[in-house]
Amino acid sequence: MRFYMFPPQLHSSSKWTSSRFVVQFFSVLAMATASFFLVVSCFSSSIFIPPSTAHNDINSTTSDGFVVDLIHHDSPSSPFYDHNMTSTDRSIWAADRSIARLNYLLSVTSSSSSLGDISSKLVPEYYEYIMMYYLGVPSTLVYGIADTGSELIWLQCLPCTHCYNQTPPIFDPAESYTYETVSSDSPICNAVRRISCREGDKSCCYQHTYGDGTTTKGTLSTDVFAFEDPTRTIVEVGYLTFGCSHDTKARLKGHQAGVVGLNRHPNSLVSQLKVKKFSYCMVIPDDHGSGSRMYFGSRAVILGGKTPLLKGDYSHYFVTLKGISVGEEKVPLPEGIFNINSTGTGGFIIDSGTTYTVLRSEAYNSLVNTLSNAIHLPWRKYRRFGICFEGRSDELASAGPDITFHFYGADFILTKRTTYVEVEKGLWCLAMLSSNSTRKLSILGNIQQQNYHVGYDLEAQVVSFAPVDCATF
Repeated sequence: MRFYMFPPQLHSSSKWTSSRFVVQFFSVLAMATASFFLVVSCFSSSIFIPPSTAHNDINSTTSDGFVVDLIHHDSPSSPFYDHNMTSTDRSIWAADRSIARLNYLLSVTSSSSSLGDISSKLVPEYYEYIMMYYLGVPSTLVYGIADTGSELIWLQCLPCTHCYNQTPPIFDPAESYTYETVSSDSPICNAVRRISCREGDKSCCYQHTYGDGTTTKGTLSTDVFAFEDPTRTIVEVGYLTFGCSHDTKARLKGHQAGVVGLNRHPNSLVSQLKVKKFSYCMVIPDDHGSGSRMYFGSRAVILGGKTPLLKGDYSHYFVTLKGISVGEEKVPLPEGIFNINSTGTGGFIIDSGTTYTVLRSEAYNSLVNTLSNAIHLPWRKYRRFGICFEGRSDELASAGPDITFHFYGADFILTKRTTYVEVEKGLWCLAMLSSNSTRKLSILGNIQQQNYHVGYDLEAQVVSFAPVDCATF
């Protein structure tokens, strides 16, 4: 791990002036102790002194983009990996997480489809991929849940009124030279659900209510963010706004300190970086190689088939799924079954935080029936899974035709490795679930997205799919 004692210079697009830098530089030197003066003299070329006002205008990333690693929760190389869990345990737990995730997304989309819906109902314990970043000066390493289904960047901060146990030290704002709170009269404060602060405190205090009833409360803040790319180069992206949570009632634990929201809301990392494109390539957790990665800006990969993002005030990534086929046979589905209806419910979302693809019950049942007729192996239901086949993996590979999702403008072909999960020795279950919900939402989960490079072009308003081996990409 690499930490800066002082932050590197920001990219040239930063709005600092040389005169302001000189004044503040010598002001700090005048107040410094002799030992501190000696350190500063050695590293003066990399010092960056914060001004006394909010910095949310200083948030541009490098012009050529950057790449960060993603860590899957169930990867053996993950710091979160639980060696005591069996493959069956992981499959069932992932199914439970997927249903909980569906309920979260339903609670968001049913309450409002507008960007103005500022109450995040994220269920943070049901995470999948983790993103590392550095915060503050001196920098603190933070593990955040990478989530295309939520908007806010937040993490636990000292002092804690109530915090869950996390393995790394909790971020201490008092130790960062560049940390500042957002004022309650700042326009940024209107983008969160505000609550009253302590008497006399003019900061922007917020509360987020979660889908499972838990809450996080804290102070909207700004500080310097940086990411480490796969070559271990530190890429500083400037000041970003985030939630400094002092009262977090959630079931998170271990390394994860909070969430990195990646949807289309103005508070998300994607929006604050002002990037027009981002993409990710998710490795199947048991594979070895370069690992899963997320690409921002010009480093984003927009390749393969493209399907339009639905236009409108949607924070989530809605697309149009026209149909599903098993081999050459089309699954019998009503026309427009995956469309958003006149009441604003239904639709089809691409989401990195959901494990298994979830289909509305009518579509799921029809798919199961089609598979049972197409694959001549013994099959049965298993817990949450609607259809599971008995046999060796090579038998399933040769007997089972591919499943294809037909998006508007693009076909998305599932491989056997991303279609079935082995829940017991020789028992392979379809890695999809029925929503069992009256609100009709369907979700493309991250298991089906593995070994695809999934790109989001927010300027062209399309999502792209390119089949690749993400372990060697």
